[in-house]
Amino acid sequence: MRSLLMTVSVAIVLAACCCSDDPAVSNTGITGTWVRENNGTISVIALTKLDDRYLFRWKKYGRDDDFRVDCDWDGHCEEWQGGQKQADYRFTTRNDPASGRLEIECHETRLVPKVREQHSIDELSVEPGGKVLWSYTTERDGERFEAGKGPQRSFTKVADAVAYPPPRPRP
Repeated sequence: MRSLLMTVSVAIVLAACCCSDDPAVSNTGITGTWVRENNGTISVIALTKLDDRYLFRWKKYGRDDDFRVDCDWDGHCEEWQGGQKQADYRFTTRNDPASGRLEIECHETRLVPKVREQHSIDELSVEPGGKVLWSYTTERDGERFEAGKGPQRSFTKVADAVAYPPPRPRP
């Protein structure tokens, strides 16, 4: 059942982000669509570059369709479960001047069971070959982690393109 869910979910993501039946998956660096399945949830990360900055959009959903996180290209997200809003997120991107890697900063406001603020910074790195993206947490709520010593997650590239890319600003 789990592999069927992953197959169906990836197929939906691919259909949404690509026009052909066989989307391109190549080494485009950090841009593209990346997927991770963990504990009954599926996370989809879309990364694209617009002019001189990177944009990040996250989507996460549970297999029972009762849980979801939806984000826009401006970095605003909402987490819902059982029809109740659980959290708000705000993501921003920047290049780390020391490593040159893309960092994703997250300000999270948990709403349930009580309001609390959380803050984290993750550094992204693509494995040679361009098919696996690693997210290394470098800071969480003021605690800093040495490179590779904090939480880490990997995502598999499923498409060079992103679904519903952000609109280009009008001149």
